[in-house]
Amino acid sequence: MQKKIFLVFLLLFVGSITVYAISNEFKFDTSYLSFTTNGKKGSIVNNFNKDYNLTYSIANNNIQLEDEIKTLTKRTTYLLFGDFNNVNESSEEYYKRKKEFYDLRYNPEIPKKKDDILGLDSNSQEFKDDAVSGMAISQIFSQVSNLEMIYSSFGDIRVTINDNLIISSIVLPKVKVKKQSKEDPMKYSLVETNLVMHYYYKKLNNQWKLYYLYGEDTNDTLEYFDEIESFESKTMAIAPSYQSQLSTIYSFEKVDKMSQDELSSIYNSNVNNVVYLNSFYNNMVVASANGFFINNGLVVTTWNFLEKSLINAQYITVRGNNTIYEIDGIVTVNPDTDVAIIKLKTGNSFVKLGDSNIMKVEDPAIIISSKSGTGLSIQTGIVISNEDYIQTSIPLSNTDEGSPLFNQNGEVIGMNTSRSTKVSVSLAVNSNVLKEIQNKFSSLNFDSIDTISFDSLKEKYYYVKLDEESIKNSIPKQKWETYSKIGDVSNTIKLELVKASYKDGIVSLRYKNSISKYISGMQLATSFKDKLINDGYKMVMNNSLKAIYKNDKYQVVIMDEFDYLIIVMVKL
Repeated sequence: MQKKIFLVFLLLFVGSITVYAISNEFKFDTSYLSFTTNGKKGSIVNNFNKDYNLTYSIANNNIQLEDEIKTLTKRTTYLLFGDFNNVNESSEEYYKRKKEFYDLRYNPEIPKKKDDILGLDSNSQEFKDDAVSGMAISQIFSQVSNLEMIYSSFGDIRVTINDNLIISSIVLPKVKVKKQSKEDPMKYSLVETNLVMHYYYKKLNNQWKLYYLYGEDTNDTLEYFDEIESFESKTMAIAPSYQSQLSTIYSFEKVDKMSQDELSSIYNSNVNNVVYLNSFYNNMVVASANGFFINNGLVVTTWNFLEKSLINAQYITVRGNNTIYEIDGIVTVNPDTDVAIIKLKTGNSFVKLGDSNIMKVEDPAIIISSKSGTGLSIQTGIVISNEDYIQTSIPLSNTDEGSPLFNQNGEVIGMNTSRSTKVSVSLAVNSNVLKEIQNKFSSLNFDSIDTISFDSLKEKYYYVKLDEESIKNSIPKQKWETYSKIGDVSNTIKLELVKASYKDGIVSLRYKNSISKYISGMQLATSFKDKLINDGYKMVMNNSLKAIYKNDKYQVVIMDEFDYLIIVMVKL
């Protein structure tokens, strides 16, 4: 990796992603992340043909280190921005925080050199690294302080571990930033945005130290996606390069040298291999993704898309280049690697797989996908890490999950996962995952491949049958007419109600969650919580097991307890 001194900190001040959480604990809103059950196969896989089980996994052998870096990431964020909602920090607290932040800095011992004007070896890597960390950290702390940024929670933290460098990214939802008025430069106002901070850590004397950092507004990528959608059509569209801060620390020379003819060749060879998937509820799209033919008639996409469809949709559609395909059924899934295989009624040509193991940092990476559902576009970037997953500089929209990742020879080296969307870096499962799929099904007769229909799979895993547990309802009808309006609970909670009771102004509702191994009750209550917020309720607490909302009339408590979601409504 060709390292360059990084001296620029990008912070744009307009945001549009709806993310919220309040509490000093680490948490995240799954509507922002778009992935929920990675790593939990459980019994769902056993209901498919056992011959189709996908055994290849991307093992995380660094769980302890990852947890350590997540803790360090939260501490770094606290030292950079201050405490949650901290508007009354004293001078003493500020300078103490500043000193501790500077103490995080990567400052290696620089070799001595007598004939150097500084008495140090200014050509050494240690000297360059010290300059990078020293200048970036001091400048960014000063800029953040001047912006008087206020944040209320931590969002998702994603960690990428390399041999001598760790990259950690953290989402800060609904950050408030002081912005200068265009009309009157003497006036300032607070603007709300969503910020993603990227921290680079290097090891020094057995400790991980902050080497480099930058921030980006999530709206920056959204504007880029809008630009691509505006010219996506049924003809090839080569997207403009994304102006990422990564261009200051990585070389894009190889990908910049690729000609339009080379990109056109990759497109023309694969235009019929890429598909766009939508799932619908009452003719409204509830989830979208890309996919591609990995074998004759078999499309690979993300488990995340299928899971969202099973929870929220009535059916799925698949469209290709001027073609609408009919689905035969679901072949198998592997939540561990975010993979789902769908069999279509008709076959097609399929992609050629390459070897992701030989990909190096700064090698060109290309995706072909559809953001609008009406055409395809090409985006280019570089590989920035090739450890367990392939990390690239290509930003993905929330519909790009499932799209193929190509090398410069037009071979598929990975599938973009749902683990990284709306930020300037993305993650793809490697070619080993895809080769297992292609090898397993290439020797089978297409017509003999077993499937489970979407409706059958939905019924098996996502609906609790009424006879499993008798409903005990002791709420008077008149009371229920009042309380059921809170968060529109009858419609926003889609689980089966197994017990309902009322006493002294308190309603208690118990719902059975038959998929608690895969999705928590708190995640399934997202629509209910959104409705409460829209109706003017204030969020008092929100973590993975309990949430509290309150207005001047009612307090609503939401709890996740084993296989049950419990909602208690208390009249104040």
